[in-house]
Amino acid sequence: MGPMNPANISAEDLNDPTIDAETLRHIATERPDLRPVILRHPNCHAELANYIQNMPEGRTTGAGYGPYAGYIPQPPVSVSDEKTWGVLMHIGAIFFGFLVPLVVWLIYRERSRTLDQQGRTALNWQISCTIYLAISSILMVVLVGFVTMFAAIILNLIFCIIAAVNASDRAVWKYPLAIPFLQVGNNIPPQQAQYY
Repeated sequence: MGPMNPANISAEDLNDPTIDAETLRHIATERPDLRPVILRHPNCHAELANYIQNMPEGRTTGAGYGPYAGYIPQPPVSVSDEKTWGVLMHIGAIFFGFLVPLVVWLIYRERSRTLDQQGRTALNWQISCTIYLAISSILMVVLVGFVTMFAAIILNLIFCIIAAVNASDRAVWKYPLAIPFLQVGNNIPPQQAQYY
């Protein structure tokens, strides 16, 4: 399918199930009258629906529009990108600690509720694990620290793999033993609440 010109689109044209989410977002931006039809489209995922429902009436792009003149909001993250970044967030934490979840969370937290919640859970665990490792290094003086450090490293590996597997299904997995520095669970989409 070639690029669609929003000016020539009718409600009947939106019955095509092959129209992707990015095209739907573009049409919703240019054609406020078609937003109710777009919200019923099979490729209109939760983040896109939220994006459309929060759009003001009329066009949102271009300079001189409202209090955010010149600002073009970033589109929501696609489902495949959510899965990819969710998995990379947790796997990257195995090698680089809290840095990878922090960077991914800061970039995508406003564009994806799923990545926002996954980032919060990953950061809670990585910060907690860093604390556990610091305490273990102090306890090495009495030798018990070697055991607790080994346990923390193994748990980090296991927990990150479990979280990455869940992220591949766009599910949010709450790490056991994580200290809740960042609040998790307020904005989890209903289809993912079951993982708590």
